[in-house]
Amino acid sequence: MNNFQYVDKLRLTTPKATLKYPKLIEPETKFSPEGHYKVTAVIPAEDAAPLADLLDALYEAHKASLKAQAPTQKFKAVDPSFGYEDINGKPCFTISVKMKAKGMDRDGRAWSAVPALFDATGAPVKHRETLRDMWSGTTGRVSFEACPFFQPAIGAGITLRLKAVQIIDLVESGGSADSFGFQEETGGWATGETQTVVEGDAAAMGTNSFDHTTRLQADEGFDF
Repeated sequence: MNNFQYVDKLRLTTPKATLKYPKLIEPETKFSPEGHYKVTAVIPAEDAAPLADLLDALYEAHKASLKAQAPTQKFKAVDPSFGYEDINGKPCFTISVKMKAKGMDRDGRAWSAVPALFDATGAPVKHRETLRDMWSGTTGRVSFEACPFFQPAIGAGITLRLKAVQIIDLVESGGSADSFGFQEETGGWATGETQTVVEGDAAAMGTNSFDHTTRLQADEGFDF
């Protein structure tokens, strides 16, 4: 544990965003046994400036504060989980947030947590299972805390802690052709079924892909 004093964390909410790979009902346990709820919010660049400016200012203030407390010490800057990207030819600002699903407190007591979920009207989602098939392409707003941190073995950065999500337009797995961006083509192969449930993620179909992007971030991976 270090003795540095951190600048105050921020509680922020995104503007309306496209949600990428939402894991809000069951935690992702691939990388940690306790599991994490997580989601990436993709915001059009023209709507993101106020949020991006707040996060950038917090990151710069955090680095300046650490340097002021230890002028001769070298700090590694941890790559932030937010920044501008070019997605399918369009400039966007993305933030990736997560929440630890369970753990133990300092007294050895087990705890668990889930992100709060709200519908488009602002009403709490009482039956969370209705959102089990939520897919990339859903639109909503994400509430999170931006928390400065420093760990000597890792570096200094800002971690984004998921708090709540408002679901505005829900996209579910096994949707219609329209939900994938497909249009009717005459003269081609046709199935006798009116709808086919597709296994996998919408992003893998190409029409809602967030792959092959370039993250544009200042100070990425540099010491200060």
